Amino acid sequence: SAQAMPKKGGKAKEDEAPAPPDPTEEEEEHKERKAWVYGINNHVERLDAEVVQAFRGSGHLREDYALLCHRLSLVGHHELMPESKGLPPPKELTLQSCLLDRASMLMLQVVLPYALHLSSLRLSGCALDVELLTLLRQALTAETSVQTLHVEWNRVELPMEDSSKSSIKDAHHWSEIDEAERKLEQRKSQRYLLTFRDELEMLQGGSIAEAVEQLAEKVVPGRATSAVRWPMDLQTWISIFYDTFHMDVLDCEPIFNILDSDHGAGDGLVSLVKLQEVLEGLPRQEVSTEERLLPPLQPPDCTDDIGSSFAAFLDKTSPLEMLSFRCCNLSRLEVQAVSSALASPSPHLRALNLWGNKICDHSTKYLAEALEFNFGLQFLGLGRNFVTHVGLQTLCQVLGVTHVTDKAVGDKIMKHLKDQQKEFDKKKKAFGAAPKDGNGRERYWPSPHLDTCEEQKDEAGTSSWLWRRNTELQTLNLEDNPIKDADAVEALQPFGTGALILRSTPCAATLQERLPPTEATGEPRKGWRLVLS
Repeated sequence: SAQAMPKKGGKAKEDEAPAPPDPTEEEEEHKERKAWVYGINNHVERLDAEVVQAFRGSGHLREDYALLCHRLSLVGHHELMPESKGLPPPKELTLQSCLLDRASMLMLQVVLPYALHLSSLRLSGCALDVELLTLLRQALTAETSVQTLHVEWNRVELPMEDSSKSSIKDAHHWSEIDEAERKLEQRKSQRYLLTFRDELEMLQGGSIAEAVEQLAEKVVPGRATSAVRWPMDLQTWISIFYDTFHMDVLDCEPIFNILDSDHGAGDGLVSLVKLQEVLEGLPRQEVSTEERLLPPLQPPDCTDDIGSSFAAFLDKTSPLEMLSFRCCNLSRLEVQAVSSALASPSPHLRALNLWGNKICDHSTKYLAEALEFNFGLQFLGLGRNFVTHVGLQTLCQVLGVTHVTDKAVGDKIMKHLKDQQKEFDKKKKAFGAAPKDGNGRERYWPSPHLDTCEEQKDEAGTSSWLWRRNTELQTLNLEDNPIKDADAVEALQPFGTGALILRSTPCAATLQERLPPTEATGEPRKGWRLVLS
């Protein structure tokens, strides 16, 4: 009964063997699929130009990525390979806590212009270095549909200089490689120390000596004078910095190692007096203290090995409209380069979020200079940084309305506006239709800006001027910053435009109590709209 019965009207062919399977299909079926691990595609310097030129995407990023990997004989990153079949392509590509390699970024450059379903990219905790950030920026061309980029929790190490890379490539002895590595470590150490000094000064109001005294008091209460000289091991070092200033271990441990190896005996012990000696001996950048009302003739120009890799996403050719560098360890050195790009930015950028970095009052000076030239940005997020009321005053000085009572100053402003009018007329004449993305959607395209200045006279006939400057920025977020002076905030409030977010700041409760009844009931009030809770 188990034997096969012949079909009706036919004859069983017991002696015929079944047709052999197609060897190509069998090979494909049983072929082992390699798993992606970091470094597996390290042999790839550039993609095959013929394959790239012949490639035509289907419009689904993950499927196109897998197809390109197959044609290039590369192992595809598991986070970029296709997911379950039948699902519509998502509007956002999210990569979280995974390492990426050069080959994956190069392939993204090829497939991203076809992925018109994407409007947002989010890379969180992906440890992108300067090279990978540069490749990612190159992938964001005018042909893409991406509007928003989030690069989050991404500390960037200082890269090796090009000259050092060349010396390693042409090295004939191990000592040449060792010398290049030594130079890189020296540059890293200097940068770590400068950033650490800025952070300590921010936390203590500008004095390294007072910061060291507070730390010593935490080591041995009541004996700070002698405690500054006590050698500490790494665990004690990390504990006192966290207990005193809530500083991250990622900031404290490198400083301990630098002081121990470069400025100490290498015995694993470091004193606070050594920290003070090294930090106070660091060079300081000269900061102009000249008071200036009118904007400079040219926007600031600054580059930085790390900061420029972030700044590239803001440049004139960037298609991005919303950009977030949340918790990327950006400090004064990086913010200078970012601000330089913000002063001559992409005309499409409407929102910049720098939440959770190390931006201090010194950094706000560079951002304020940029806002004297940028009239397209509508949102600036500086939440959870180190900005005090001094930094807030610096930013507000170039935003909203400036009240001028000096006639000589008023005359200078009126002359400046005449010059600005000429530039405005040129820009207005050349102002065309908004560019479109790959989907035909019009990109954000703000019209040219022109300041206004209105002369007013009081009952006594005394003249004053209301100079309206940057009124395009509608939201300034400074929540969770150490802004304590409520009087300073109140003095700034009447001259702003839009929303000033001060949630979770020390002055928020005091300002909440001082709000007039009209604002408490929800009626509009001129100036900044304070968001306190």
